[in-house]
Formats: sequence, structure tokens, C-alpha cells
Amino acid sequence: MRAALDALHHDAASWDEVADVTRRAARDASDQDLTDRELSWAAGQTALLGTYQEIQAKTVRLLTEAATVCAGLSTALDQVAVAYETSDGRAAAALRGVWDVHE
Repeated sequence: MRAALDALHHDAASWDEVADVTRRAARDASDQDLTDRELSWAAGQTALLGTYQEIQAKTVRLLTEAATVCAGLSTALDQVAVAYETSDGRAAAALRGVWDVHE
């Protein structure tokens, strides 16, 4: 049982790390602003800049949503492990002495 609970906490920490990396990626993507001059000579004559900005905004939104989901997974796994630990401890306390030999 201890190994399973440790595995749940380990998995929770892994998902929390994924959430942190994904949040950083969202911040980095948000910082990648470009002007029409930085994109291409054609950017000023086409919708390239607007398209780039739409793709950038969508990327930031998706990365932010992914970070939220990963953080939620981490929290849920930790909560499950704690619930098992708590209920196991309560059960052990309630059954303490039941198997002791009584003369």
C-alpha cells in the first residue's frame, strides 16, 4: 500500500512539473510579439501579421488551459493519496486491538 501511495504522490509531482513547464511556455509564447517588419516584407501587404497574432493568442490560450488541467491532475492525485492515507489510518485506529488475544 505504501508503494502505491508513494507512486500517487510521485505522479502528482510529475504533473505539477508539467504544469510549471507549460505555464512557462505560455509566458514565452506571449512574449513572442513581432511587427510586420520583423515577419516579412509581405506582412504589410497581406494579413500575415493578423494571422500570426491569432496563432500566437491561440497558442497562449491552449498552453494556459493545459497548465490548468495538469495542475488539476496533480492536485487530484495528491488528494486521492491523502484520502487513502487518512481512511487507512482511521481504519487502523478503529480496529486497534481487535486481533489481540484476550484471556
